[in-house]
Amino acid sequence: MKKSYLLFLLLSYLTGFSNNDKYRIILSDNPSTTITIAWNQISGTNPTVYYGTTDFGTNWNSYPNTKTVNRAISYRGMNNQFARITGLSANTAYYFVIKDSQGTSQRFWFKTAPNDLSRLSFIAGGDSRNNRTPRQKANKLVAKLKPHAVFFGGDMTDSDNDAQWKEWFDDWQLTIASDGRMFPIIPARGNHEGASTIYNLFDTPTSDSYYAITFGANLIRMYSLNSEISVTGNQNTWLNNDLQNHTNVIWKGAQYHKPMRPHNAAKSEGTSVYNAWAQTFYNNEVRMVIDCDSHTVKSTWPLKPSTQSGNDEGFVRDDNNGTVYLGEGCWGAPLRANDDNKSWTRNSGSFNQFKLIFVDQNKIEARTIKIDNADTVGSVSNSNPFVLPTNLDVWNPSNGAVVEIFKNTYQAAPEIGLSSITNGQCYEDGNNIAINVNVIEDGGGIVDAKLYINGNYVASDVTAPYAFNYNFAAGTQTITVVVTDTTNRTASVEKYIYVENFTNTETFSILTGDDDVEEAQDGRLYTDSSDLELTYDSYNGLLYQNIGLRFVNIRIPQGAIINSAYIQFTVDEANSATCELEIAVENTSDAAEYVEALTYGVSSRNYYGTTVSWSPLAWPTTNQSGTGQRTPSLKNLVQYCVNKSNWQNGNAIAFKIKGKGVSLTNTAAKRVADSFEGGSAKAPKLVVSYTYGCNTLAKSPFENQSELHVKTNPNDLILDYADEMESVAVYEITGKLVWQKESIRQTSVVIEGIPRKNQVLLIKAETTDGKVITKKIIY
Repeated sequence: MKKSYLLFLLLSYLTGFSNNDKYRIILSDNPSTTITIAWNQISGTNPTVYYGTTDFGTNWNSYPNTKTVNRAISYRGMNNQFARITGLSANTAYYFVIKDSQGTSQRFWFKTAPNDLSRLSFIAGGDSRNNRTPRQKANKLVAKLKPHAVFFGGDMTDSDNDAQWKEWFDDWQLTIASDGRMFPIIPARGNHEGASTIYNLFDTPTSDSYYAITFGANLIRMYSLNSEISVTGNQNTWLNNDLQNHTNVIWKGAQYHKPMRPHNAAKSEGTSVYNAWAQTFYNNEVRMVIDCDSHTVKSTWPLKPSTQSGNDEGFVRDDNNGTVYLGEGCWGAPLRANDDNKSWTRNSGSFNQFKLIFVDQNKIEARTIKIDNADTVGSVSNSNPFVLPTNLDVWNPSNGAVVEIFKNTYQAAPEIGLSSITNGQCYEDGNNIAINVNVIEDGGGIVDAKLYINGNYVASDVTAPYAFNYNFAAGTQTITVVVTDTTNRTASVEKYIYVENFTNTETFSILTGDDDVEEAQDGRLYTDSSDLELTYDSYNGLLYQNIGLRFVNIRIPQGAIINSAYIQFTVDEANSATCELEIAVENTSDAAEYVEALTYGVSSRNYYGTTVSWSPLAWPTTNQSGTGQRTPSLKNLVQYCVNKSNWQNGNAIAFKIKGKGVSLTNTAAKRVADSFEGGSAKAPKLVVSYTYGCNTLAKSPFENQSELHVKTNPNDLILDYADEMESVAVYEITGKLVWQKESIRQTSVVIEGIPRKNQVLLIKAETTDGKVITKKIIY
C-alpha cells in the first residue's frame, strides 16, 4: 500500500517527481481545441509540458507534443507558469507530464469538450473563503462528478494573501481524480480578490477578467463577468456587442460574483448590476445566471425585469422567456441566513453547496448539491457524467430537486428511433438486415441520416423514409444512426445486436482507481493505492487484507456459454514465498461501485458460494504479466453471473481475493500486483472467452444425465439430485429462458408456471460446488 491519505502526503506525492506543484487547468478560449496548463514552479529550469493522446505514463520522451511556458509570473508567493496549448482535437483525452531540469511530474490527463451538440455537465459555485474542511469536501466532489468545466464565481480566499492562496491551490488538488484526470476551471473575480489576482493566478484573457466561452456547436455561450469593476462602460459595451454577435447559439448563461438581489438581509442591493445587466440578459435570452457573495442558497423562477405593478424589487415572473438566477455561493465561506426571500424566489436555504448543471439542446437542468457527505459519495464514469453517483446529496426543497429551463422559443430538437431493431436482438442470418429510422421529431426538418457500424461510418441517406440494409458478420454488432436537421442540430440512436453463432474473447481492464481497492483487516477501504498486496500489507496497520476488483461494461450477452475466464495481473514487487489465495465473485447481476468511506466495503458484500483457490507460482521479476501472473479458471464464476435472469450486456462483475492457509499466518506469503494507479496499462484485466448465438443452448451438446431426476406433473416439474443445487434454469429448444431460480441450496426443486404443451425443454442446473448438470425433457 502506497497510500497518501492526508493532504500534505498527497502533495508530497505530487511533487515527488519534478519540483513543481499546485496544478490547475484553465479554459479561456475554445474548450474543444485549447487548454491552459498552470502550475507553481518551486525550483528547476526549463519546465515543458509533454503531451499526447496515448498514455505513456511518466515516460516524457514518448509523448509526441511539447509546449513551453507562455507566461510566468511571481505572484502570491508562487512562481506561476502558464502553458497555453492549442490545436487539440475535440472530445479527446490528452495525457501530459511536466518535465523540468530536476525531473518529471506525475502523469495527468484531461478531456477536451465535444464540438457538436452533445450534452454537457458543469459545476458552478463560489465563495470558498477560509473554511478549509467544506472547501475540501466540495473539491473532492468535483473529482467524483467529472464535469466538462467548473465555473467558480470568486472569493476563493478570505484575505487574498500568499499563505491563503497556497492553501487554496493545495486544496484544489483534491479536484484531481484518482486516475489523474483534471477538470478545467473558469474563474470570475470576487470582492475578496485584488484587481490583478484572477488574471495573475488563472491567466484570464484580459487583466479585467471578463470574457466568454462557447461550448459545443453553439450549444451554450457562457459569460464570465466582473461585478467588482465598472459594470457600465467598456464591460457593458463589450457584453452587448458580444450578445448581439452570437444570436446563433442555443443557450446563453453568465456568472459573476455579486447578486442583483441578495437573499441575505444584511447585504446591500446590487442596483448597479441590476441596472446594467438585468434587461440586457432578458432581451438577449440569457436564460441562466450564477451569482455568489451572500453565503446562502437560492434559486428563482424565470424572471423578467419590470417596474410595473406587482413587481418585487424590479422583477416579475416570466416562465416562458425569463432568466433563472442561481447562487449565492457556499463553497466553504461562513454561512449566512437566507432571510430575504422575494415573491419570485423558488427556494432558498443556508448550507454548503454548489450547482450541478446539465445542458442539452432542449433544456438546462440544475441541481443543488450538498457537499458535507462528500467522502461517502460514489463517482460517475469518465464516459457518462450524467448518471448521478451513489449517495450524492441532492437538495430536494418544496419546489423540487431539479430546476428545469426549457428552450421555448426554438423548435424541438430532432428525435429518432430504430423501428426494426431491438437491443439484444439475435439474428441467425446476418445478411441484408433492414435498419429503418423512425423519425419521432424532425426538428427543423431532417436533411441527412448517417449509419455507423461499430463506430465506423458506412452510409448516408438524404431522402425520407430513411432506411439502410447491411450485411453483418457474425458477432456483437453496434448500430448507430445520426440525423441532422436544417438548423444543424443532431439526434442519434444506438442499438446492439447479435449475429449468428460466434465466439469472442474480450479483455476488460480496471478503468478507474475506485475499482481496485484494498480492505484493511479493520475494515478501512483504500481506493488509490499504487499496488495491490495479495494479501498482507504492513502499511498503516492494514495487515491481512481483502482485495476488491470491479470490472465494468462487461460486454457479454445473458446466457452466453463461458469457455474460459481469468484475471491477469502484472508484478509490482518480486516475491517467491508460497502463497495461498481464494477468489470469490459477488452474487449480483450488476456489481455496485466501492465507496471508500464505508467500512468493510468488500467483505460485507454477498458472494456466490463457489470459490476458486489459487496458489500462484513465484513472481521473480517486476513488470511480468504472463501465465504465472494469471489466476486459475474463473469460468464457473463468470458463468454464474451471466446466467442470472437480470444480467444485461454492459453490467459489472466484482471479485474478492483473500488469503487462506499460510497466507493468513506468514506475512511474506503474498504477491504484489500493480493497481490502476500504478499505471493503467498494468492494471488487472479480466479476460473472457465466450460463445453465443440465437440458439446457443439448442446447438450445444446437451446430453441427458441420468443422475438428475425430473418428475413431470400436470402443473409443475420436480427436480431431484444427490447434491445441493445452487441454481436451475429452464430453456425452450430455441434457447429462450423460461424459468430460473438462484441461491437454492437444496437437493430438490419445484418448477412451477411453465405451461404444458408437449415441447422440448432444456434444464440446466449448477451445484453449490460448481458442477453443471443438464437434462432434456418433453413437457
